[in-house]
Amino acid sequence: MVTLKKFKSGLLRLDDRILKGKLKSFYTRRIKYWRKAYVLTQDLYFPPHTASNKNIRMGPEGELLAIGGDWEPERIILAYKNGIYPVVFRDQPILWWTSERHCVMYPKDVHIPKNMRALIRQDKFKLTADKAFYEVVNACSETRKEYTWLTDEQVQAFHKLYDLGFAHSVEVWQDEKLVGGLFGISFGSYFHGESMFARVSHTSKLAYIGLSIRLAEMNFDIMDCGIWPTEHMKSLGAVVISRDEFLEILDKSKEAPEVIADWGALFENWDLKQAVQNHLDGLTTKMEGALT
Repeated sequence: MVTLKKFKSGLLRLDDRILKGKLKSFYTRRIKYWRKAYVLTQDLYFPPHTASNKNIRMGPEGELLAIGGDWEPERIILAYKNGIYPVVFRDQPILWWTSERHCVMYPKDVHIPKNMRALIRQDKFKLTADKAFYEVVNACSETRKEYTWLTDEQVQAFHKLYDLGFAHSVEVWQDEKLVGGLFGISFGSYFHGESMFARVSHTSKLAYIGLSIRLAEMNFDIMDCGIWPTEHMKSLGAVVISRDEFLEILDKSKEAPEVIADWGALFENWDLKQAVQNHLDGLTTKMEGALT
């Protein structure tokens, strides 16, 4: 046993110093997940959710469904239309995940904390959509580098999706400077929030709240927060539902006609402060009606 440990230790040192991590890369790409999940081929196909490997998890929720494949737009959209999420780590194949629970936001139910209401009343920020998509993606990538988030391949994939009209960004501006935002994937009446960033405190929340209210006005069915719920998203009104419930909503929303004809005009001639007040008034009326 000691000899085996010394051998492994020596091999790792050799790989690190001389082979520059090639052995580790080969192991994680070719051996680590062998026979542990469905291996994707060139065919545009994903196995059913029930085929996931529950023993390989990401956090308490994620279950490994498939490995491999590519970042082509057709495969990514097929995945999202089936409630499957791609993640990639350094020197590993693309991993495709499912879960028995999903975190979602119903746009009409977005919660606006008091500090955000005060920030919005200051009227210091401007919202736009699809005006600086590449800059938003780059900013999100920069804030996640320590987690190998948004590799170069992923960034290029999102650029392609943007060119095809599937990916969109929301920007927050202050004095003509980009200070926050988010981007995600949308089709029908569905939006999946991919990532967000803030260079000024709370501006990522501002982008999310503004988008939620705007989508609620346009009767969007759902904002998908993925399968890794966070307290941050829950504080804004996101809830966790079962996979069956999620897939039922997803099937409805992906078959809906495109709700937004021009994302670039999403916030034009739109007053965030007034929209927030209308949203709060609507929630008050709803609560009063429930009590009578």
